[in-house]
Amino acid sequence: MQVQNALKAIGLLVLLLGCKSAPTAQNRGNSKTAPQVQEIQVTPISLEGVDANAAVSLARNIYFIFDGSGSMYDPPGSQCGSDNRFRNKLEGAQWAVTEFLKSIPDDINIGLFVFDNNGMSERVPLGTSNREAFLAAIQNVRAGGGTPLYEAMRTGTQQLVNQYRNQLGYGEYRLVVVTDGIASNIAEASVNTLSKGIPIYAIGLCVESNHPLRQYATSYRSADNFEALQKGLEETLAELPSFDPADFEAIYEESTQKP
Repeated sequence: MQVQNALKAIGLLVLLLGCKSAPTAQNRGNSKTAPQVQEIQVTPISLEGVDANAAVSLARNIYFIFDGSGSMYDPPGSQCGSDNRFRNKLEGAQWAVTEFLKSIPDDINIGLFVFDNNGMSERVPLGTSNREAFLAAIQNVRAGGGTPLYEAMRTGTQQLVNQYRNQLGYGEYRLVVVTDGIASNIAEASVNTLSKGIPIYAIGLCVESNHPLRQYATSYRSADNFEALQKGLEETLAELPSFDPADFEAIYEESTQKP
């Protein structure tokens, strides 16, 4: 197997938060690949015309999309992580993501896109020296507005594609979407992601079992409270492949010296 193919691991983690009904017992804690994933044709991401500063890198990248829509202000019900520590779903989700952030290695690039009462925009670009800015941005989310998940998924996917090109096709890429809503055009946004070879990982917190993203998830995980949400995120991080830069550099140097 070529080195590039061995190291080109791309992942999209979609975290779903909802409260209309709890997941069915048969879905709790399981992982299942949707059949639709196998039917979508993958088009390799082109490396033509990459920036002159692009360079081979094994850096891992996690890009978060955080839902701060109006429904996130709803209090958690008895079947959706009811906890007197949190006044609403937003506070519970903020806590879970903040705790998860503590377990992310310092060498992983993270970025953040938010849609809330202040509109939708990238709040923190991908990078490794941005943990304080990331935490501040999460805590500054103010619930309000709709759920433009379609636009957010496409934007997040494109940011990872851009980073993939900057790293010349090497490294790891995942998109974490924290949302409690069901938006339109989810299928189209999912196909756009999958067609680039980016698998979708889903964690559902009190999400209806028929959520559209479930049909496109390579792996679907469920949680019924904020602690389970945190654990699910940490388990997903544990699935990231680990590369030894020394081994790669030796292989890369050898390959570049061949006529």
